[in-house]
Amino acid sequence: MVGVQLRAKSAPDRQLTQWGRELREVTRSSGAWLLVNRRIDVAQIVDADGMHLPELGLPIAEIRKHWPTLAVLGVSRHDSAGLATAEQDSAAFAFLSPVFTVPGKATPMGVHGFRTAIAGAGIPTYGLGGIQPADVKAIVNAGAAGIAVRRGIYAASDPQQALWRYIDEFDVDNSRQNGE
Repeated sequence: MVGVQLRAKSAPDRQLTQWGRELREVTRSSGAWLLVNRRIDVAQIVDADGMHLPELGLPIAEIRKHWPTLAVLGVSRHDSAGLATAEQDSAAFAFLSPVFTVPGKATPMGVHGFRTAIAGAGIPTYGLGGIQPADVKAIVNAGAAGIAVRRGIYAASDPQQALWRYIDEFDVDNSRQNGE
């Protein structure tokens, strides 16, 4: 899955909707998913592919009951028990965090802890939290479906260049796994 999650907790509604419409154009033309964090109203207005729900957010069952046409529901989780619940609730995928140090977040689990937490998980799980381009191979080798990145791109002096560093690492890793 390649996608973008629109997550701007403090943005005014109109700004969030404008960004969502702009992102929808880009994601649609590139074949990527657009997910909106928490906001079903914005997800519907911008015709997003789905939503991303925080661990203490609305239950997936409630979303599916009231908005059955919303195709993709992803979740954030922090341990194997959370992943098991997400699978039971039919989440499409989960972000598991924090893998590495993130200011103000829980103690990082590291690559070994990530591998242990996702063992037996029946849904695609993406590593999140403090991941740098050089960490991509280790996270994928630990069983991740991929990675999710926020600060590594947003906080970079050149976000586009930072994004390409992640993509390059992923491409290198995928070509190695495919024997290319």
